[in-house]
Amino acid sequence: MERKKITWTVMAAIVGLGTLLSACGNQDEVKPAASSSPQSEANKFATKMKISMFNQGTFNAAAPVPPREEDIQRQMLEKAVNIDLDMMIPQAGQATTKLNTLIAGGDIPDLLFLKSRSDLAQYYDQGVLADLTPYLDQFPELKKRFGKDSWEAMSYQGKTIGVPGYDNVNGISRSFFIRNDWLKKLGLKVPTTPDELFEVMKAFTEKDPDGNGKNDTYGFIGGMNKEGNLQTYGFDSLMWMFGVNPPSAIEVKDNKPVFLFIDPKMKEALAYINKMMTAKVVDPDWVTMTTPDLLDQKLFKGKIGFMIRDARRLEPDYQQKMKEIGGEIPEWIVIPPMKGPYGDQIVEKKSFQGNSWAISKKADKEKIIRILSMLEYMFTDKEAYPNFAYGVKGIHWDVVDGKIKNKNSELSKEVKEKYLWVDHYRMPRRGDDAEYFSFQNPKTAEAFTNNQQYVGLTSPGNLLTADPNDSLAADRTRFINESLVKFMTGKDPLTNWDTFLQTLDTKFDMQKYKDTAVKQFKEAGLIK
Repeated sequence: MERKKITWTVMAAIVGLGTLLSACGNQDEVKPAASSSPQSEANKFATKMKISMFNQGTFNAAAPVPPREEDIQRQMLEKAVNIDLDMMIPQAGQATTKLNTLIAGGDIPDLLFLKSRSDLAQYYDQGVLADLTPYLDQFPELKKRFGKDSWEAMSYQGKTIGVPGYDNVNGISRSFFIRNDWLKKLGLKVPTTPDELFEVMKAFTEKDPDGNGKNDTYGFIGGMNKEGNLQTYGFDSLMWMFGVNPPSAIEVKDNKPVFLFIDPKMKEALAYINKMMTAKVVDPDWVTMTTPDLLDQKLFKGKIGFMIRDARRLEPDYQQKMKEIGGEIPEWIVIPPMKGPYGDQIVEKKSFQGNSWAISKKADKEKIIRILSMLEYMFTDKEAYPNFAYGVKGIHWDVVDGKIKNKNSELSKEVKEKYLWVDHYRMPRRGDDAEYFSFQNPKTAEAFTNNQQYVGLTSPGNLLTADPNDSLAADRTRFINESLVKFMTGKDPLTNWDTFLQTLDTKFDMQKYKDTAVKQFKEAGLIK
């Protein structure tokens, strides 16, 4: 199949801010840029410039492209910085092949969206990407738009080689769900510590909270993927109560890397989970929970009292599935994460800023400044924001009682399909914007908002790129995952913890991994 390439033609000369941009018959006037935005000054960019963009960050690569006269967002970008935008959207699964073909042919796009930090570093090493360090101080609003950890992810070999691509979403997928109706029936309070949580899970397992006279309920269920990784399946959230997590969690403390999966506190976390296993409060089906969908099925059946799931499971569609599968809609509530023995209270760590915007090394100074100006406008202009985040005014959003109202949840299937193309522009949406998600259940929005205070900073370990000379990397990770599972299930007693550490050193060259971490943390400026 021919790969999709979208070329946008040159628009007419720049017009005033009051110009009406036509998109559809019922659309109101849209201002392309706020007058206070430096990019919107009439004399800012006197000469039109052509910019080519490779956009694999689109939220829907299969979405069609609208006629130019309907494409409000495109018009806004072009007008804000006086450009003619030529954007390529590769088909899903073909982005890497397409980009490498362009690079090999010397046809490097001016602006590239990259999905991983490893890609960002690799293309920089190949001489494809520009160093943006000398230019970013000219764009203070863009620098303020993203947090310190997001910008740290853009740093490589002491240089800033990219701009954060879009916010990851945090504080929703790892929500602490508990059956409030079961708590009430058993006269229990919402747990706030690991010990209290254990007693609640034990009661949910042993005291027939659903009142059917059968021994068929459990306090908890988690899982792991088919490769044996515990992350994102629930058990890792329990480990955070003790301030530790599996392999990628590496912190920096006292100018040294701290590998949380071998930290002494990991032994305590594993002992806690082993206590749960021994008390049989964990549904034995956990070993078969290898996909999120399988965990959802357990949620819907209504036989588990405590789970780590996405807060959007409170939304009407999921509530209906609970009714259809389990015969009732349980009183699930989202509670704060437990406060652990060392003061840790973490729902999850902020997702690593892997995605990025990078600029071709072929771009001259003027073009780099024009591109960064476009990104600053797209990500920071307040009046433009709803047009990028929500879609077309009058269709996807409107102003109701003086406030912006996202109407996406009210749209028919036909209207949604007609305007799928707005997904090409959603990158500026903020990861903590509850209005963007258009929650239908107020409890979902409340949970999402409340969880934000328990999102920890991104683990520095995510900054590490694979050492091509570390031939034991895959085997080491596999051994760590397998060992953690054995310890928490009791298949290997925790009295063998020191043996585990010794094996890591002698058989899997843990020192090489430590040396790599120190080297890269020094390059990133995290270790002196």
